[in-house]
Amino acid sequence: MDEISIFNTFATARIGNGIGVIALILFGWLALRYANAVRESGDANIIHKVLGSVFALAGGFAGYNWSIESQNWYVGAANALNNLKASGTEISNGAEGFVTQYAGDPVTSADPVALIFWIVVIATVLMSLWMPKSN
Repeated sequence: MDEISIFNTFATARIGNGIGVIALILFGWLALRYANAVRESGDANIIHKVLGSVFALAGGFAGYNWSIESQNWYVGAANALNNLKASGTEISNGAEGFVTQYAGDPVTSADPVALIFWIVVIATVLMSLWMPKSN
């Protein structure tokens, strides 16, 4: 595989990842809408709150996993470029910079910004579901 093929594969993977981002944004919006509807409803019961909580936690976990997956696409592409270079093939300066920035072991924890984002979304949903409504 040559450098351009590695970058093309990386770009193709990022398209699917971008669609995943849209899905996660829609999830966050839906979780917040559900929590607001439960909060505003006078006849919502504990089952509604528990299901909304499970939904928010499952989505937050999916977002956490998405962040790890997204970072590992960069690591994988950088490692492939590094292997290409190690095999004796010359790579471009841009690829060298990419390798310097991202090559290494696979990522096992989420990006801190993504982690903070999902903690805030989950906390907002759970607070909307479980905190008493003030008049």
